[in-house]
Amino acid sequence: MELHYEHEGKLYPVKIARDGESFKVEVGTRTFHVEYKEGKPGFITMTINGRISKCNIATEGNQRHIFINGDVYRFNRVESGTRPATFDKLPSSITSPISGKVTMVSATEGDEVNAGHVVLTIEAMKMEYQIKAPYAGKIEKIHFKTGDQVDIGALLVVMAKNKAESEESSKQEE
Repeated sequence: MELHYEHEGKLYPVKIARDGESFKVEVGTRTFHVEYKEGKPGFITMTINGRISKCNIATEGNQRHIFINGDVYRFNRVESGTRPATFDKLPSSITSPISGKVTMVSATEGDEVNAGHVVLTIEAMKMEYQIKAPYAGKIEKIHFKTGDQVDIGALLVVMAKNKAESEESSKQEE
């Protein structure tokens, strides 16, 4: 299976193949051996190169949102033989990877934020999930406030990517 993996504003090809009882996962030039056990639907324990991590997975269409150690990773399925879109062509918005209640809004419209800045915190199933800025940019619109209920896939925040970072992304593609 081939995916493209988006993290901190960059896209990476990911290949996953069964390797006996575990999986071989290739991210760029790095290879990981992964085993997993599902406790209840959406909650799994993964062993990655011998290190155990508990995580949970939320599904939104072709996207999988994986929560590991307080970070949210978004995976998008790519058809074999197609070239994934560049990050600049991805939406400049943050959608909710889960359904839950907004417990904290950590930014305001007009704020300049760095990649990884916690913009919102959502509580679901007695767990809090920090929704972080995927890249440095300006918060243009926040669609929810503390106490609001959100559904998976809801548009949470619209961001404008910093011009300097957009230019750097363009140079890396050339």
